[in-house]
Amino acid sequence: MIDIVRPFRGEALPMPERLEALTVLGGPQSAYDTANHPYLDVEIDYIGRVHRHGVPILAICLGSHLLAEALGGRTAPGESGLECGFIDVTSTTTQLPLQARFFSFHSDTATPPAHAELLAESDRYLQSWRVENSLAIQFHPELDAAGIEMLLAIEGDKLARFGVDVAAVRSAMAREFPSPSPGERLLDAWFAALVDSRPAPLHDLSPRTLISRQEASCPPSSS
Repeated sequence: MIDIVRPFRGEALPMPERLEALTVLGGPQSAYDTANHPYLDVEIDYIGRVHRHGVPILAICLGSHLLAEALGGRTAPGESGLECGFIDVTSTTTQLPLQARFFSFHSDTATPPAHAELLAESDRYLQSWRVENSLAIQFHPELDAAGIEMLLAIEGDKLARFGVDVAAVRSAMAREFPSPSPGERLLDAWFAALVDSRPAPLHDLSPRTLISRQEASCPPSSS
């Protein structure tokens, strides 16, 4: 069972002890812009409580920035501008299939807490790190071709501002989604590790919860 919670709509977050796992998705907001998006402070506090409770967390894009803020790191505009398109990710770990080509869309970046284990990077940004059961991923393993198309459609102003060749991104999609895709393999590996770490069958456990950010039925992105 998966519960989807939208804090930006004022939806209540479940108690950490009810969770089997937590996935924090992306969005167009910046984790440091809590003055304009005060619910982000609520999320940051909640993510910290969930982490301290020992619940596994998968935090993607903006989610990874919120995780950094929750665990003592920080976020800021990235010095290398908007990273948009399919990027080569290199990894220091063999525990997860992080070394591959993935779709990325962000211009903010996170400095993780000092005790974090750095796992992967591109030629421009840190791409993955973890602290205990909490895994941060900067790129978007959850997006398929349809999801990327929706993201490109709603981020037109930002793409134009950074001079992104949208036609080239669309052209790349035709060759970047083998089956299973690198993103699918990564998510499958994370969920498999989650199941293997639990003593009871997955269906007997309490719900997984996703913090969802997009108002419309569009894929989340990160500022």
